[in-house]
Amino acid sequence: MSSSKALRALLFAGVAGSMMAGPAFAQDAGGSLILEEIIVTATKRQESVRDVSGGISAVTGAQLEAIGAQSFADYIQRTPGVVFNDYRPGTSHVVIRGVATNSGNVQGQGTTGYYINEVPLTEPGWTIVIPDVDAFDVSRVEVLRGPQGSLFGSASMGGAINYIANKADSSALDMAVETTLSKTKNADVGYTMKGMLNVPVVEDKLAVRAVGSFRRDQGFIDNLGINREGSNDAAIGGGRLSVVWTPDDLTEVSWLSLYQQTDVDDAPYQNPTVGELKRRTPLAEPNKTDVEIHSLRVDRDLGFATLTALGAYQKKSQDFIFDFTSYRDAYNADLGLNLTSPLYIGSGGDSKGKSAELRLASNGDGPLKWLVGGMYFKTDKNLYEGLGATSGVQAAFDASPLYGPGKGAIIAPDGRIFNAFYTDLDGEESALFGEASYNFTPEWKLTVGGRLFETKVTETATSSGFSAYPTPAAPAVTTTKEDGFTPKASLTYTPSRDFMVYGLYSEGFRFGTPNTQGLSTFPIPSGSKSDSLKNYELGVRTTHLDGALQLDLTAFYIDWTDIQLRVQTPDNFNYASNGGAADIKGLEFTGSWHATDNLDLQTSITYMEARLKEDLFILWYGTAPKGSQLAGSADWSISNTVFYQFEANYEPTLTLSHRYLSKGISDMNSAVPGATPNKQGGYNIFDARLGASLGTTHVSVFANNITDERGVTLTAISDSGGYNQGLVRPRTFGVTFGWSM
Repeated sequence: MSSSKALRALLFAGVAGSMMAGPAFAQDAGGSLILEEIIVTATKRQESVRDVSGGISAVTGAQLEAIGAQSFADYIQRTPGVVFNDYRPGTSHVVIRGVATNSGNVQGQGTTGYYINEVPLTEPGWTIVIPDVDAFDVSRVEVLRGPQGSLFGSASMGGAINYIANKADSSALDMAVETTLSKTKNADVGYTMKGMLNVPVVEDKLAVRAVGSFRRDQGFIDNLGINREGSNDAAIGGGRLSVVWTPDDLTEVSWLSLYQQTDVDDAPYQNPTVGELKRRTPLAEPNKTDVEIHSLRVDRDLGFATLTALGAYQKKSQDFIFDFTSYRDAYNADLGLNLTSPLYIGSGGDSKGKSAELRLASNGDGPLKWLVGGMYFKTDKNLYEGLGATSGVQAAFDASPLYGPGKGAIIAPDGRIFNAFYTDLDGEESALFGEASYNFTPEWKLTVGGRLFETKVTETATSSGFSAYPTPAAPAVTTTKEDGFTPKASLTYTPSRDFMVYGLYSEGFRFGTPNTQGLSTFPIPSGSKSDSLKNYELGVRTTHLDGALQLDLTAFYIDWTDIQLRVQTPDNFNYASNGGAADIKGLEFTGSWHATDNLDLQTSITYMEARLKEDLFILWYGTAPKGSQLAGSADWSISNTVFYQFEANYEPTLTLSHRYLSKGISDMNSAVPGATPNKQGGYNIFDARLGASLGTTHVSVFANNITDERGVTLTAISDSGGYNQGLVRPRTFGVTFGWSM
């Protein structure tokens, strides 16, 4: 097979086979097609993606390279059943199969689980940092659709995303570098710098692999309030370190460390009432996040089974500034103040987590396969939310209107923040889990499993400033404790390697969330408990034309009750509650076609109705009626990719891609009759990339969002009037240079 066709085949392995949850194809010199399987760990054991009885997409490193992916925004929404609510790095949410009630942060634990090399990153409570691992030198990203409660635990109600980073390789020295220059409309030139070095310290025994990356995304929103063009500059940097030691043929010990920091100078939303790609706030609204992960894993082949022990430590932090000046007049009037400087809300926190998992998975090719294990996850989280003024002088005020004459003044605790709330949250999750499958004939396989779990959250709330005057209240302690069992069962029929049909039942759960009063002047409930989510799924996978064509279809129905909601008071503060019920019905179709030696095509089409099945009462706002669309979902999502390999010098390749997302809403408040709808979606995005290889050097030029579509990814009501709209990045041109050893 020519090197040109080999490169084309490998790239299509990612673009078509991986994204379609199917195999990759290569072509030999005789013209026959040879199946190359993609191995995933979605069932916590190595298994061909085509053998997994459930919705899964494995986006491989080859596919990420083929489309020039840098981050979530470049690839995640190309997978079936997925909506990516892009806002800013570190805080953008993925919604899988419509299981969400908000496009942004929910008040408690989210509905999508995030993992890196199986280390859980979604702690209880309000999410601190949504990891967006750089796509450089990633082995694959597994996207598991549907609840994964039995094997992956809490948060994975809609599904789970598991990054698999490349491990150190002791067989050979390897290195690679990559840089990209790009120009976005209404922005300066952005750039990336990335590098990888793999060193075998002891041949076939010990190796070290280091990866570093830095990306500067230049801002494209002009903030007229602070008189700054391109105010939403973003810097994303970090690295990974992998150490692998294989003392013998039966044992592997691996260490992984990851660090990533994002620093966004200002919020990346436009306010159309101010102008296209423009907003106006008296203050910048920066956001900074940090993620640090360290994990140690041991795999030992015991003959009859493989023992896996995985321990990890993680540390995350996030800090926001929100302009709050539009409420200054109300504070002055209600509290008898005379504030004149801009107001802001400072919000964020940090979390430290420790996790451990021990499991045993059977070996061999017999009809019975089993897996049993236990896990423990502990989180210590500190959250804060404070109201302040930019001038310390203005942060001191007369308390008489609140507490009577002669009570004196309340001085801001730090000279700026004059009212603040602090929450210490301790969370624990422990579980025993297992799964067994049995082929009672060569064609029929039954799989059953489940998870026995217990969760506990203890929240301690304190306050300072005018809400705690004249006598500070004692810390408020609230505890939420739950336990239960999440089952899973599937039946699979495989009469030939070209046809498989399966039926699946699975459930999901998440932590409950205690509430604190926060900064709101309105009363709120004490907290929420876990939702109940049941998933029914039927899938068919087929292969045609001697392996050149794959057509897959999945139908699913999700019954969601006691929905854990993020609700907002009239003075714009959020709290958690349970209420209402929804059902989600959908079809996911995927297809990939190796049409000619030079041409490959792939498509993904998802149709879904995510609707309330009973009226939902939202405190202070009204009732969202039965039949309302769930926030963060889309009825239609479509992705198409064309890959063409030219028969010419330097192995030129052309990749054309398209994405469509239908309209939706960003929060359930928008579904209340008479409310102003916060809309999102309803856009088409077209990208193109032309690449060539010059030995070990690769060059590509690209154009993303060619039609310069103003795709709205998230909308919220602006404090200053109109809408705040998160956007797909405007038209961007660029060039990428890469070298690999």
